[in-house]
Amino acid sequence: MTGKLFKDKRLVFALSLLISFVFWLIVSIFLRPTGEIVVSGVGVNVNVQSGILGELGLSAIEGAERTVNVTISGQRSVIGGISAEDISISPSLSGVTGAGTYELDLKATNNSSKEFEIVNVSPSTITVKFDKYVDKVVKVEYAIEGEYNISDDLIQEEIYTDPKFITITGPERDISVIEKAVVKAELSGDYNETIYAEGEIVLIDANGNEVYFTGNEVSLSTESARIVIPVHRTREFPIVFEYTNIPEGFDPANIKYTLSPDSIVVEGEDSVLDKYSNIFVGYVDMSAISLENHSASFGVTLPDGMNAQDPVDEIIVEFDLEDYVEAEFNVNQISIINIPKEYKVTANANKVAVTVIGPREIVNNISAKDIVVQVDLSSREITQTGQYRIQADVFLPGGENAWATGDYSVTVTVKEQ
Repeated sequence: MTGKLFKDKRLVFALSLLISFVFWLIVSIFLRPTGEIVVSGVGVNVNVQSGILGELGLSAIEGAERTVNVTISGQRSVIGGISAEDISISPSLSGVTGAGTYELDLKATNNSSKEFEIVNVSPSTITVKFDKYVDKVVKVEYAIEGEYNISDDLIQEEIYTDPKFITITGPERDISVIEKAVVKAELSGDYNETIYAEGEIVLIDANGNEVYFTGNEVSLSTESARIVIPVHRTREFPIVFEYTNIPEGFDPANIKYTLSPDSIVVEGEDSVLDKYSNIFVGYVDMSAISLENHSASFGVTLPDGMNAQDPVDEIIVEFDLEDYVEAEFNVNQISIINIPKEYKVTANANKVAVTVIGPREIVNNISAKDIVVQVDLSSREITQTGQYRIQADVFLPGGENAWATGDYSVTVTVKEQ
């Protein structure tokens, strides 16, 4: 039976392994209880926020991110379970006095509660570059290559870049050599509108040479910029205004006036200029026009995308009232409309003094009976009895070319029905 067992090669191999393991376990635990192993991949910790580096304002620029191998010794039953997280590696910073490249000795420390000893660190030193991280703002300039043409009937404004400045962040020694940033673009052909050319930003030193950085220690607030060449067309637009408080049946076209200026030349792209046929500046209150007050002024606000070729601060409209006259009438036709059904409303006064302005031949033929003062109660909420002062409108049914100047109101008494 025993002979048959030993003839089975697989069984013999398994028994051999078991016996070897037991033998190794006996030797390890009882005959050789301690030993050494190498823990690989232990990260180096360069603390840039405190200590001497913090006082000097330095940061580790190159060489700090690496791992080393650490040989440790101790009970085999303990060191067999040690990992890279149980060990910390710190460089000696005592020799760092400022920006530069230093070879630093490495020190390993047991940062766990497990019992083992550090034998050595490999490599025992690392080379680290230190410098200050600073921000530098530089102007973005442009460089256009190639030939392009803009028609003579168009206006080319000053070329600029977008953005006009960028911020560069990195080691002080590296970015101190940077003088400016340049965005390049190649143009060709004919253009009849504003040109936008996108390009990558290139850093330039004081000697005009390009500056290159192989690592990622230097960063830009943006990697690209646009060259903008504003191209505008000029167009002349008439100035227009409108009236408010126009009397019923009155045609404002009968009032002669002059505008100064009566037009404005603007610059802009076709896509903007094609949207408009005139420049609207505001409103004139007809009830405010009188022989004494016969002009009005407006500021000028152009639509977005337009610029005045010659800036205009003020537009003045002057009404031609040379053959106009004013006359005052005591009007007793006071009409009260839209009276709430639960109230009775009467005017306190029997007459209202109304000033009318218009051409002499028209005003001379107007009498008080041609004028109506109208009080519309729908413009005021009536909730109880009492007296109310209400805004009034003046109508001249037969005087199409004349109008009442000034503001009018009528005091009314409200009683229950």
